[in-house]
Amino acid sequence: MATKNQTNSLALVEAPVPDILSKLEEEIKKLNHISDTVYKTTGNLEGFGDIKKETLVGNLIRAFSIVLAKETAYNKAAEELGLSTYPAFEISGGNAEAWKADITLRIAIIEHKDRLDKLKSAKEKISKFLSIEDQKAIALQEIAAMFN
Repeated sequence: MATKNQTNSLALVEAPVPDILSKLEEEIKKLNHISDTVYKTTGNLEGFGDIKKETLVGNLIRAFSIVLAKETAYNKAAEELGLSTYPAFEISGGNAEAWKADITLRIAIIEHKDRLDKLKSAKEKISKFLSIEDQKAIALQEIAAMFN
């Protein structure tokens, strides 16, 4: 018995080229959404560097460990000093939550880059098989969408 993924793959292979292109475009948009998300910090983390340029997940884990260690030390120091109220922890212009969000985002971008590149390549390859009629229909749909 075929699995759901095998059934979906077979249906896609037998689909008309415009339908395949539409499906590829839909998947590309989903992944582009991740890349288009705005960071909450500058990305420049004291003691680490620019997380936006990092390509290794292990290094990003180490970057967040810096944030966690410094936040823990900061709160412990305030406690040792007997302070019941004190300024919230911040490092390089962001709190621990902002850094966690940004590092999580960067990891998602790294993990999805390979799939996004493959989808774009597949779209480029399959586009060559569009008939003139299909190209015309797609162009007309795009124009119609501008008026809606």
